[in-house]
Amino acid sequence: MNGIIHNCSLPNDTDAHFRLSEDKIFLAIFNYIDHLFLKIKPQKVFFMAVDGVAPRAKMNQQRSRRFRTAKDAEDAKRKAIAKGEELPEEEQFDRNCITPGTPFMKRLSAQLEYFISKKVTEDANWRGVKVVLSGHEVPGEGEHKIMEYIRLSKAQEGYNPNTRHCLYGLDADLIMLGLLSHEPHFALLREEVTFGRTNKKKGSIDTQNFFLMHLSLLREYLDMEFNTLQETLPFPYDLERIIDDFVLMCLFVGNDFLPHLPNLHIAEGALSLLFNIYKKLLPQLGGYFQDSGELNFQRVEAMFHELAEVVEGEAFEAECDDLKYIGGKMAELLIVPNSGQKNSGKHRQGMRMGKPIENANELVMTRRQKDLYDQIKEFVLERKDVLHFPSTLNSSERSFVKRIAAAIEIRYGTETSPEGVKNLYIEFDEEEDDEDVESQEARARIMRKYDQAEVVEDVIENEKLRNEKAKNVYEDRLLQWKKDYYLEKPELEHEADIRKMVFKYVEGLQWVLYYYYRGVSSWAWFYPYHYAPKISDLVHLDLFQFPFELGTPFKPYEQLMGVLPEASKQHIPQAYWDLIIKEASPIRDFYPSNFDLDMNGKKQDWEAIVKIPFIDQDRLLSAMKSKEHLLTPEEIERNQTGESAVFTRDESLSDTYPSPLPSIFPDIKDCKCKRSVFHLPVIEGVASLRKGLCKGAFKGADALFGFPSLDTIKHSGNLGYHGVQVFQAPSRNETMVVNIVNRFEDVKPEALALSKLGKRVYVGWPFLKEGIVSSISDEMFKYELQVQGKNKVVIKTPHRTNTFDTWRKRVDRIETLYNKRFGVVIGDIEFTAQVLLLKGLKREMNGALVKDFCKPGEEQEFAIQTLIDTIRHPDTRTKEEPPRPLNEDFPLDSQVFFLGHGHYGCPAQVIAHSDNALALRVAIPSEHKGEPTFGHEIVKEALSGSVYQPSFVVNKKVGISALILSKLTSSLHVVYRSTDRRINLGLNLKFEGKKQKVLGYTRKTDGGWEYSQKAMALLQEYKKLFPEFIDGLEKRARSDFYIAEELYPNGDSVEKIKRIEDWLKKSKVKDFERVDLDAEQLDKDTIALVEQAADKYVETRSGMKHVIVKNLGRHTMLKPSHAATLLPDQTFKLGDRVVFVQDSGTVPIGAKGTVVGIDRLEIEVVFDDKFMSGMDLSGRCSMYRGMTVGPQSILNLSNPQCNQKAPATPAPAATAPKPRLNILPKNNNQHNPTDDKPPGWDILGVAPSLGFHARPRPPVQIAVRPNSENNKPGAEDISALLLGILHKNVPADQAGGPGPNGVHGMSFGTLPPVLPAAGTQAAALLEHLRPRPPPQQHQHQQQPAPPPAWQDAGRIQQQHGQSSPQQHQQGQKGVQRHPRPPPANGQPQAGNTNNNQRPPGFSNRGGHRGGHSQGQPRPTPANQNQNQGQGQSGTSNGGGNGNNKANNNGQERGSNNNRRGRGRGGNRGGNKGGDATVAAPAASVTTSTEGSSSTSAPKPPAPAATPAPAPSTQT
Repeated sequence: MNGIIHNCSLPNDTDAHFRLSEDKIFLAIFNYIDHLFLKIKPQKVFFMAVDGVAPRAKMNQQRSRRFRTAKDAEDAKRKAIAKGEELPEEEQFDRNCITPGTPFMKRLSAQLEYFISKKVTEDANWRGVKVVLSGHEVPGEGEHKIMEYIRLSKAQEGYNPNTRHCLYGLDADLIMLGLLSHEPHFALLREEVTFGRTNKKKGSIDTQNFFLMHLSLLREYLDMEFNTLQETLPFPYDLERIIDDFVLMCLFVGNDFLPHLPNLHIAEGALSLLFNIYKKLLPQLGGYFQDSGELNFQRVEAMFHELAEVVEGEAFEAECDDLKYIGGKMAELLIVPNSGQKNSGKHRQGMRMGKPIENANELVMTRRQKDLYDQIKEFVLERKDVLHFPSTLNSSERSFVKRIAAAIEIRYGTETSPEGVKNLYIEFDEEEDDEDVESQEARARIMRKYDQAEVVEDVIENEKLRNEKAKNVYEDRLLQWKKDYYLEKPELEHEADIRKMVFKYVEGLQWVLYYYYRGVSSWAWFYPYHYAPKISDLVHLDLFQFPFELGTPFKPYEQLMGVLPEASKQHIPQAYWDLIIKEASPIRDFYPSNFDLDMNGKKQDWEAIVKIPFIDQDRLLSAMKSKEHLLTPEEIERNQTGESAVFTRDESLSDTYPSPLPSIFPDIKDCKCKRSVFHLPVIEGVASLRKGLCKGAFKGADALFGFPSLDTIKHSGNLGYHGVQVFQAPSRNETMVVNIVNRFEDVKPEALALSKLGKRVYVGWPFLKEGIVSSISDEMFKYELQVQGKNKVVIKTPHRTNTFDTWRKRVDRIETLYNKRFGVVIGDIEFTAQVLLLKGLKREMNGALVKDFCKPGEEQEFAIQTLIDTIRHPDTRTKEEPPRPLNEDFPLDSQVFFLGHGHYGCPAQVIAHSDNALALRVAIPSEHKGEPTFGHEIVKEALSGSVYQPSFVVNKKVGISALILSKLTSSLHVVYRSTDRRINLGLNLKFEGKKQKVLGYTRKTDGGWEYSQKAMALLQEYKKLFPEFIDGLEKRARSDFYIAEELYPNGDSVEKIKRIEDWLKKSKVKDFERVDLDAEQLDKDTIALVEQAADKYVETRSGMKHVIVKNLGRHTMLKPSHAATLLPDQTFKLGDRVVFVQDSGTVPIGAKGTVVGIDRLEIEVVFDDKFMSGMDLSGRCSMYRGMTVGPQSILNLSNPQCNQKAPATPAPAATAPKPRLNILPKNNNQHNPTDDKPPGWDILGVAPSLGFHARPRPPVQIAVRPNSENNKPGAEDISALLLGILHKNVPADQAGGPGPNGVHGMSFGTLPPVLPAAGTQAAALLEHLRPRPPPQQHQHQQQPAPPPAWQDAGRIQQQHGQSSPQQHQQGQKGVQRHPRPPPANGQPQAGNTNNNQRPPGFSNRGGHRGGHSQGQPRPTPANQNQNQGQGQSGTSNGGGNGNNKANNNGQERGSNNNRRGRGRGGNRGGNKGGDATVAAPAASVTTSTEGSSSTSAPKPPAPAATPAPAPSTQT
């Protein structure tokens, strides 16, 4: 949890201007937690652990970090002021307050409990999960609280050995904790690690990439690393014990409790060295190094002895080279930092322990060193990627290169070739800021000193083994070298003190192992040194005894006083301030304002040792005791320890949970969350803990789905130098290279195709995904399967001429990805499989869950040798399910969204069931005007004003060359020759490598980059203001970089380039929003217009009323929990109106908004009303209004796409309907639903049946409760409707709403059973709902309304056809007819398969919604064009051919070729302008218009279909 708190409170800790209010911090934390919850979707336990008071051993590190944080913040502030920058008046958030016992942490605990209660009450995802909160008041580190829970749970009887664990956190220590748990299904979740400038400006949580580190794979890689021991060990090979020893070896390179051993650094190959020594020694030692945390000191000492021989010997020789004199002067010294000087975060080795040396600035170089320096200088000026030095450099020359690299702050390292030859190299740091003026000038100053250095002749001094005394001299110098280390680093002189240091270090190893495997063994123990002893001094370890005493943890204030600096004293009770700031304080020395930083061989700035004094516990507690009486009651209460809490859902609760921040967050109405004290599982002593892997645990190829394993394909592993890409650079160290066995090496293509085509397989090894093989390819042919009769035949199709090259390129990409990115050799690819991947589950209209695979044309290609046929444990998350009964799928009081026409997307509640139909209470607007269209209008206006021009047009208009245009609009670096400072003077409008554009300025099409009017105006202004600069660029257009002095040869380059820098800052080009190339997004100004239009719409939004609709099938409603499986295929356009339909997530259910961004699989929405967890879309919209959501969580209201047809599976044979339930209010008397007027209700109309069903049903009422008021609900009313607000007897004034600042909560209270509707609006509703008769002049024969068996999905299905030329001449647009009712027996008449007949010349365009159509070809008169619609034969379920397109009303304007009126998904629509007529109940139908008529003969009978029931509303 602490990682989340830090990320959300101060995401940009280098910016002295950054400010964030506390309420926004809390909101950010809430959103972050919820985002992680949605990522992982825990099923049983969600354990939220905040760091409490830590063991004393951890406080040393906490103290160092907090002192360093305060110092860095003060430095950033001082630099900003020195630059003349004006800082905000309010104080910046101090991250040091994220410490147990501070007022901030107490407020945070209250907010977290509120957040959990709200989510458990309102979010469906949280309801079945036990949520544990262990706050700051509970002692212990957060991750160790979680590991203790896992450890104790694992020791219980009945523990599932295949429990899945996911641990979130940024600490690398979590890898060790996960491994030593010996749980095979363990993954770590963390943010993507990025380098460079992009790491300094973090985006919102929605744009943050996350990664899962699967420890199942790490276990297998460790097995490959050490499995060679199986051949040499005289005792059984045990991977679990190997893993335990691996954890121990990782302690030698340092952790949170102990420093690293001298000269042992991960970046310099320490782990590889440790592994090799381990593999060499283990067969000789008779057993493993530790047993579940219990050290074997003799075996560990043997490791230290071998390690000292290698590490200390090399380190001593390297430092001897560094300390040589040439001509009486220190040739290798440039700048030696004073003891109090910061080392700039880079590795400086061999500087005599950091002591300043006299005449250090009198720099001399040998001629050979001068040659090396010239190479380095050229490398820096030209800013090349990397500079490699030959392997022939001697140790002195290598030290010289390292010394310069460290001084000018560029990285260096050693790479080893496959032949074992080591080469030194240097390269620029990825995180280096090109525009850091200070760093550039500092580098230039250092290089000028080397330029002025005296060059002398080479002097050869090699004292080692020079004469017969060389050995003794060497040993004496080595001994002195070690003494110097103890004197300079830990400041120890006597052997007894050094021996005590050794004891404390080994004691620390044992303490850490106990802590990892058993828990805290001593709260008071800590390592009292900043440095570790020399490795060669770690001897006679078996003489040590470590009797740890458990003791008790510090109290919160004791830890605060022990870890916080003076700059953060405001977080400590004022009673203790005098102890911190007054010179007379007995502990004043604990709080230095200045302190030294020692890199101690490390390369990263954050790795430096902060040299501050350790806390003397006795002195601290004694001093604090004298001030305890000054504490206030509230402060005393905050100093107590507490207990963890567990939160569960309890349906019997209905209390109101008060908001801990009433001015910001709303109260939780009808809270269903129960809080209890959480107790850890109990065991009887440490012996009860289970060691190693639990019996019955699945691993390897048998692991549960989702936990990858290399063992699913036969493979082998070997160490080698493979150049695997790590952070966009090839690795120079050894890699465990995996070689897989190709099972299909000698298989013939036809046999391979027969065995794979059409089969379900698993691809993406080792991260398996299910798919269906659609085709197989080799370099010459594509193999597909066809069914011919009863046989399956492989069809071999040759590639087109250009396909051969593209196939080979695709294959090379696959091979390179595995080879260079993953370190896997898959061998030659002879065949590839084109696979349709599984997207997830799709819910059919009959309620069944089926697997949803990609469509043809969306195949992905995989090497055939990486395919897997079967796995032991398929993914249970994608298990197909048959349809459930309606009453189980939609129980009473279920909240749904209505999908019928006219009120698509309105919230509703299930109030009654019958056999295969439901009744709903639907909340609709009192004044139905449809969804507003302001979004599309604003987008259209914005796009019309956003004219983009291709590059060649911009060149001419601006008057610059194409090459300079390309450079100006990207990054353009100019270098000062005098100072080597580099400046980016480009506009940064396009980023080719990152595949990004700048919103509103650039875009990339198939023809190349294009620029908007704003971009052209910026370019024209650039050229107008700085013509001399542009001319200079044109003269040197093809240069890779530009020299400032050459662009301005008159000597005024500094001043003129400064003017360009100032203009770029004023133009704020750095603040332009970068988005992916394929993203569609509205800019900030356009979104502001959308918000204004939405605000006006909200002001005039009508009140709500309820209607009751019966006889509905499942296809006419959307259950929130079904959204993910019903809606993922929706499409969206900018400006679309949407409603949030999921009952989980951060957006209130039922909230409406407008689409303002479409980026791959995410939709950006600006909602009409503010809500608690709303975001600002990276500053593009108002706070609390925006959110990035998945397409499956919103319903497109502007373009309804959710299939409203009846299920394709026919319903049971027609039977007499059972008596239906009374769906009117319980307080009314029972009455017949067909009565004219039920008690207490106004009947607004009796709706006729609308569909095409074979089974008749009686008509139903559409009722609205009368009320004279006209409420205008906000988003909270609609949200509340789907959160249980239809409970009766709840007064309207209890409905939840916004807090005083207008921010709504995630859900909003309750509403009465029926929202009040204005009585004056009843007539309008009646007018809207009552069916209208067709106009008299078009009516052939007036018929009564069809019975209910002819209804479907709340929409009148209409047929249409092709009119005659005479109709066109007379201006008649066609004929629309009401579907013909069936005869009295309920069966369709012979010759009419669609319950309607067509006159000659009319083509049947397909089946009706929910029914089947057996269309027969009809002759077409010669003087008419053939109708383009298909569906003349075959069966159509709910729709005609895909060519039949129509607008939302099922109509389309006619055209000259008579292609008009095509119904989308069924025989509906008609030619625009026609009015519905009622078909005559006869075997033939005659329709007449002004001067034209046609007659159709009866068609042969067809079997009647019985679709699911349809709704009984007409719109």
